[in-house]
Amino acid sequence: MRRDKRSVDELSIEELERILVIRKRELRQERLRRMDAQGRRLSAPLPVEDLPPELPPQQHESAEDVPPPEPPSSYDITGDVPRFEDDLEFEDRRKKQETKRAPVVPVSRDARGRVSRPRAAWDKILLAVEVVGVIGIIAVLVGGGYLLIIENDRIDALAEKSAGVQREAEAMRITPTPAPELRVQLSDYVLPGGHYSPDIAGEAFNPDELPASIRPAAIAQLTAPQAARATPQSSSPVHIEITTPRVKVNASIYGGDDWFTLQRGVGHYLGSASPGENANMVLSAHNDIYGEIFRDIQYLEPGDEVRIQANNNRWYTYVVFEKRVVAHTEVSVMAPGNQPIVTLITCHPYRVDDKRMVVHARLKQDQS
Repeated sequence: MRRDKRSVDELSIEELERILVIRKRELRQERLRRMDAQGRRLSAPLPVEDLPPELPPQQHESAEDVPPPEPPSSYDITGDVPRFEDDLEFEDRRKKQETKRAPVVPVSRDARGRVSRPRAAWDKILLAVEVVGVIGIIAVLVGGGYLLIIENDRIDALAEKSAGVQREAEAMRITPTPAPELRVQLSDYVLPGGHYSPDIAGEAFNPDELPASIRPAAIAQLTAPQAARATPQSSSPVHIEITTPRVKVNASIYGGDDWFTLQRGVGHYLGSASPGENANMVLSAHNDIYGEIFRDIQYLEPGDEVRIQANNNRWYTYVVFEKRVVAHTEVSVMAPGNQPIVTLITCHPYRVDDKRMVVHARLKQDQS
């Protein structure tokens, strides 16, 4: 088929209109072919209005004697679609646009119209993925809700505990708390057994032996209710016996050496050794009041024996090796030491009581 070589400017209006109709028909046929390839076209005849109209031949008034030009063969709409030089660029653009479009994958179906197995399997996989995703989202929501409930419970419990502590603090603030009782260890300042002479003030504690700074606290302790005594241990000393021509002692021993304990008998300085231990066991008693238990220990001589019974009924024998008179502030005689000895302490002289008589005895090694 010959191609028309004329440019657009050389064509008449009727020719341009006819070419436009042909182009419109060409585009429609192209769409129909794509729809046929996709199986989307319904078989129907081409509308009459889409057919190109028949135009009568016309001539220019100045060309009355010139025969009309032979119409180009490219106008024959019964054959191939005419192609002009100016249409090449348009054709190239159309092809490029079609190549950019995503290819439509035709659905693969068998003779009965069912989707092929590969496509069906892929659909099942996608469905499974969607189901798993939905289940995962539901699990995350449920788990998050559960954790949120637990966290809220913890916060509520902590808030309740904090409120309780604040209520207790407020109650303590409103209710005045008594000041703690000051306990004074008198043995840190004076030796035990101190008291006024019976000839002067009767059977009374002597606070004048104490430093002035602790006298009020010491007097308060003497007037305060007494706490229960600690239960003696199996190794605690419970009895003392001394039998010599001039000294006779047979008395019970109690834990502590304060004013009230020494009213009952012999006191055992708390923290000092127990019978048989390699340390200093300190025992004290009065010499002229509350039984005058240690009145005669000033007559003990080196070699005399002092027998101490432990709470487990075992007896220990100590042998006197030293005695001396010291000031009431000589608390060093109660030092623990590292030898198994017993120290006996009482007031001195008799019915004067401004000093202390101290007797030391060492544990007898050959006793069974």
